[in-house]
Amino acid sequence: MIRQSLQFARDFLASHDFQPRLQVKLAIVVEELVTNALCHGGKGQDFSLSLELAEHNGSITLRMEDNGIAFNPLCVPPVKAPNPTTGGGIGLAIIHAWATDTSYQRGDVTNSLGLTLA
Repeated sequence: MIRQSLQFARDFLASHDFQPRLQVKLAIVVEELVTNALCHGGKGQDFSLSLELAEHNGSITLRMEDNGIAFNPLCVPPVKAPNPTTGGGIGLAIIHAWATDTSYQRGDVTNSLGLTLA
């Protein structure tokens, strides 16, 4: 699912003329979000995930929905350093630093995250 999501992002980028820095940001954010959803939200269930990307005034809007356990990444306190055992935790800090216009909603069985990268 991570590979397919990154390919989806690459295909989207190939059809637009974004600055290289924004292209790298999108790839990192997609990989972090999908990895976190799979590793932490999709355990022990039939997991599904959808990803939407759009261009808006030179920025990229992203919406990701999954049916994992309820988790609002916008409410996680900032991480000062990676977990010394696993190296994890820094992905959400990167997303917090780069994303604007963020939103999160929990539906009956879905997480819906929206953000903008500029």
